[in-house]
Amino acid sequence: MELNALYEAIDARPFRPFTIEIISGRQVTVSHPDNILVLPNRQSVRMIQVFHTDPWEWALIWPDGIAGLFQAAPGSGNGGDRPGA
Repeated sequence: MELNALYEAIDARPFRPFTIEIISGRQVTVSHPDNILVLPNRQSVRMIQVFHTDPWEWALIWPDGIAGLFQAAPGSGNGGDRPGA
């Protein structure tokens, strides 16, 4: 997957929560732009870390393991459009 779609979702204003789908089928939701880190930076991505505070948990995602990402359509709660999928 091209990481540009991920960066667009992170940088969107206003921010809309989105979900990263991993090739294993697991889904990780990014609920706030401060809850995702691209390490060490966007020019040389080695891993992506997503944090959740309720309950406290985190996920490490390798860029090659991303199958796609999607955002719920405003007010729908159903997964909506799938940019970058």
